[in-house]
Amino acid sequence: MINGKKLLAVAGLVFLGILAAACSKYKETEETSSNNNADAKTIVVGTGSSYEPYCYLDENGKLTGYEIAVLNAVDDLLPQYKFDIQIFEFKNIAVGIDAGQIDLGAHQFEENDERREKYLFSEEAYTIYDNYVAVAIDREDINGIDDLAGKKVKASTGGNNVAYNLEKYNEEHPEAPLDIIYSSETTEQLISNLENGTYDGTVLLDRNVERYNEQYGERLKIVGEPFTKSNTYYLYPKGNEELQKAVDGALKQLKEDGTLAKLSIEYIGKDYTPKNE
Repeated sequence: MINGKKLLAVAGLVFLGILAAACSKYKETEETSSNNNADAKTIVVGTGSSYEPYCYLDENGKLTGYEIAVLNAVDDLLPQYKFDIQIFEFKNIAVGIDAGQIDLGAHQFEENDERREKYLFSEEAYTIYDNYVAVAIDREDINGIDDLAGKKVKASTGGNNVAYNLEKYNEEHPEAPLDIIYSSETTEQLISNLENGTYDGTVLLDRNVERYNEQYGERLKIVGEPFTKSNTYYLYPKGNEELQKAVDGALKQLKEDGTLAKLSIEYIGKDYTPKNE
């Protein structure tokens, strides 16, 4: 039979071990958090992990990019909040906001009428996001969006703003619509499909075209004026004005003190930050 005193001693050691482990875990969490205010409200932030240079995993599997750096800078200015940055597929961020799982969506969201109707947008934009028509470098017959009438134009799946604006263009030009092709593929496949005529054109950021040409050789070019002149914003559930105003204040400060421009240059290569009037 086990001695009662020994049993109590063993139980005490087990309890102390559990307590020590719990304290160790708590200490680790405190040390790794960028905001150690015990009273800070946790804000679940939904972002992506495959959109370089904005939000992606580095060679060590760490989430990084311009989007993440800006979020961390905002979080540092708001001691009343602690950002819990979580990874979602782009198309699932809005779903997560709808379901009450996400308090702030951060994935270079552009505004449009449908999004404005469903979600609360930040008032402070944090990235200039102008889109252009892009074609294979040897195409000479396309000089702008109107030249793509009746031709095949690639749009990504997943509810991004490019697809929305291409559809809106067709609504406004019923006499000469674009043939919008919805697909998802690698950058290399996209370039090849533009070169072999699977697509006649697509819509991309000018800086993405520059980056693709650096990575894959000079194979694409942008043509014409911007198809859309746009900025990017954070997304919130309707009714979350308190968080929105706090984050807007932090973004404004980061613009004014030059931090946002420095982060843009560091991660994107140039200053793509909107300037307040």
